[in-house]
Amino acid sequence: MKHRKGEAMWTKTIARLFVAALAGIWIAAAVSASPAPNPRKGKAYYKKNCRVCHDGKTEGIPALQPADLIMDQWEREFSDKGDVAECVPRVKEKTGVELTDQDLLDIKQYLVDGAADGEKPMTCG
Repeated sequence: MKHRKGEAMWTKTIARLFVAALAGIWIAAAVSASPAPNPRKGKAYYKKNCRVCHDGKTEGIPALQPADLIMDQWEREFSDKGDVAECVPRVKEKTGVELTDQDLLDIKQYLVDGAADGEKPMTCG
């Protein structure tokens, strides 16, 4: 009788662990699933928020178009060591808009897609 009782406990324990593991996987997938970058939104965000300073008229800040850099350069600008992180607070100061992580992904995708070595190099026009 004790033998069966021990088997039942192990079965319940394994079932609980299995359910907990499935729940963990489901939660991790839900948390990490963010929408794909949208370059069309990125273009609109760039024109509205980034061009405020990168228009060629703001002293000390270069005018920038997507085709001014190559893909790798844009990727670096949006990395932890790039300059984009410094721009985000300035955007809020100038426009009142606080760019989200998704907004930055959208902008980055727009710039990378239109880079000088991209399939369709482009300007902000």
